Amino acid sequence: MKPNSTAFGLMLSDELNRALQGLVSRLGGEQFFDAVLDVLDAVVAIDSGGALMFYRQQRPQGLLHRFEPAQRQLPPNIYSSGPYALDPQYHLFLQGRPSGAYWLKAIAPDDFYNSEYYLTFCSKIGVADSIDVMWRIDSDTAMIFFLQRRNDSHSFSERDVSALNAILPIVFDALARHYQLSTSVPQMSGDDTTHLQVESTVQNFASSLLTPREREVLFYILRGYSSALTAEHLATSDGTVKIHRKNIYRKLDIGSQAELFSLFINCIPFARPGSDSDPLATYQSRRQQVV
Repeated sequence: MKPNSTAFGLMLSDELNRALQGLVSRLGGEQFFDAVLDVLDAVVAIDSGGALMFYRQQRPQGLLHRFEPAQRQLPPNIYSSGPYALDPQYHLFLQGRPSGAYWLKAIAPDDFYNSEYYLTFCSKIGVADSIDVMWRIDSDTAMIFFLQRRNDSHSFSERDVSALNAILPIVFDALARHYQLSTSVPQMSGDDTTHLQVESTVQNFASSLLTPREREVLFYILRGYSSALTAEHLATSDGTVKIHRKNIYRKLDIGSQAELFSLFINCIPFARPGSDSDPLATYQSRRQQVV
């Protein structure tokens, strides 16, 4: 016989209660993703946020974006033009992580907040901290709801992650039902030149100048790994990694991580998918022609 007891785990504020009602009423409709973000915002207050699709064979596709224009120094679609290749959250998706809430501070490399990706990209869109709620559709596709806070706000906490985890079963069930009801869930398009160029840049950037090991170190640098953590991943010594870093800067004729990041981003349009040619060589050749 079932005991007479009341189970109560999550406090439902008026705001959260209204948001959950909106989630149900908008199932299958065009404003459903707004309703999901309303629920997540009611659980952990955010300064900005949105939704996008991650694909293994295509660049991320934006679905929804809420932000204060005054807080942004870069256009909203800049992420999908190439920087996503260095995003720790995107790499979790590529690694096959399951559906869940992923806090940037918990999953980012140890030197991420000193990386040029963070300084050049994240800080200029006003983001100091974020949590990504990933709902995995299949091994190659996931829907992401990104929750962000500014530099002048409080960072997220483990308590925020716990609160999200308490509500996510409801959110994920609603997403699955919406996916069944709606024909408007974004699907991967047939051709994505930008993504192919990003992939080609990752595969071939600086290959004409650097050794394979130096290129491995280069991408750890770009993603925000310290020399010590890079050494751990590559099963070598901290000193060896520092030598590789020095050689990379010398061979590329640069003096800072900012220049390295800029080179990587600038080379993307010059990549030739399906070829093993180095986009950096093409980029430098074009620059010399202009000069």
